[in-house]
Amino acid sequence: MRIFDNLLYKLTALLVALSLWLVAQGFSSVKESLDLPIVIEDLPKKLVLLGQSVGEVNVTIEGSRAAVRAARKSLLRYPISLDGAKSGQRSVPISKDRIEALLPRGASILARAPSAVVLQIEPVISKRVRVRVDWVGEPPPGYRVTGVSVEPKELKLEGARKTVLRLREIVTERVDVSQLRVTTVQEVPLSLDLAYVWRAGEDRGKPVRVVVHVERIPETDEKS
Repeated sequence: MRIFDNLLYKLTALLVALSLWLVAQGFSSVKESLDLPIVIEDLPKKLVLLGQSVGEVNVTIEGSRAAVRAARKSLLRYPISLDGAKSGQRSVPISKDRIEALLPRGASILARAPSAVVLQIEPVISKRVRVRVDWVGEPPPGYRVTGVSVEPKELKLEGARKTVLRLREIVTERVDVSQLRVTTVQEVPLSLDLAYVWRAGEDRGKPVRVVVHVERIPETDEKS
């Protein structure tokens, strides 16, 4: 049949055309925009990062399709080292050269935004503050609370200097005494919801020991 005439040549031509198309797809130039999360590294222990102007760097790259695909895998984040940093406001440039160095062959960077990120850094200080028990309610009729104590009575806090200096006390989570008829000991977490402040040492999440002293009201007191 005529359709099978020179079949080998036709198949060869088809394969060549397909190969050329694939090569053209691989080398045709494309542009793509990528958002790289900013990752802060090497922050000294005696400093705390209060904030940064942006959380991502937008990068526009150009290159062959193959190079752009490879760039998606190599450009995953933009690290910023704060080794040796000092407290205060600091502007860190977003380096095109650093981004370019991570790109595969055949890709280049056209633009990045922003050109810098502004960081607010503050020193970490420590301070001892008293612990206050937040308790509510009244015992059932015929009973009364004679006192509430906590152990430890003071705790050492650490955190951003301006915030820590304002602290006078730290409060426990709420303790409800409305069902108590006897003296009760409870392990109660601290209500420490301040940003950039934490409990010093290794016992950050450890609760405090609260004792609610309850006694029965003598009949003479009830009548009076």
